[in-house]
Amino acid sequence: MAVVADGMPAMKRLLRSRKAKLLMQEIHKEIFELGPPTPPNKPTGRTRYHQWLMHHASEISRSLETMGDIEFYIGKFPYRKTQIAKHRHLQFHVESFLHELYILQERLVQFLKFVERQHRKDPRLPQIKATCAVLNTLVIDSMKKGIAIRGSHVHRWRMSDTKIDRLNAISFYTMMPNKKVKRVFKAFYESEYRKTRKQWRGWITGGIAEAQKLVDAYFDELFKLVFDDKGKLAYPSRLEF
Repeated sequence: MAVVADGMPAMKRLLRSRKAKLLMQEIHKEIFELGPPTPPNKPTGRTRYHQWLMHHASEISRSLETMGDIEFYIGKFPYRKTQIAKHRHLQFHVESFLHELYILQERLVQFLKFVERQHRKDPRLPQIKATCAVLNTLVIDSMKKGIAIRGSHVHRWRMSDTKIDRLNAISFYTMMPNKKVKRVFKAFYESEYRKTRKQWRGWITGGIAEAQKLVDAYFDELFKLVFDDKGKLAYPSRLEF
């Protein structure tokens, strides 16, 4: 997902549901249609709820955008003269993607917790808790594999991939004093690097597509809690204007 200067088109692509337009109208009013100022340090409960709703949605959008950025970065090695090896550049971005995948999961889970907490003592709380529980399970199960890879990388050892490790081994032979041997292994290294990069980029592209499907399904259900049957933002009953 490309980064857009004003953020609005990117948000629209993220929030694909019949309720998306309504939320975008609320966000537009908040940003562009300035009304009477809220007294300093005394925002209403509904104002705070609105602001936090926007914040959570924006963080999820930003996480998907960052994953798209990584997909672009991993496809290029723009440094002609550097001590950074290509396989280490590749590994860095793979690890960054796994980390961003974890951040996306946390953002999705935290949004559910926020909605549930905001509706305490609300008549709809049982329905909201049930929906949030289902969505939480959907998020955890859908992202389980990628999160497990990331967890091992963070807590036990640096991410290890056979193909990237092999590139590291080949790179040693590119430093041989024999010029002919060095030239042969440099060509071999470049060939294997391109293959490995293509495979990892394909994996990341697939991961982004699956993450987008998950987020779309997630918001389709979550918006049923955030908006009422008439299409208006449904504030928790405990909040004042």
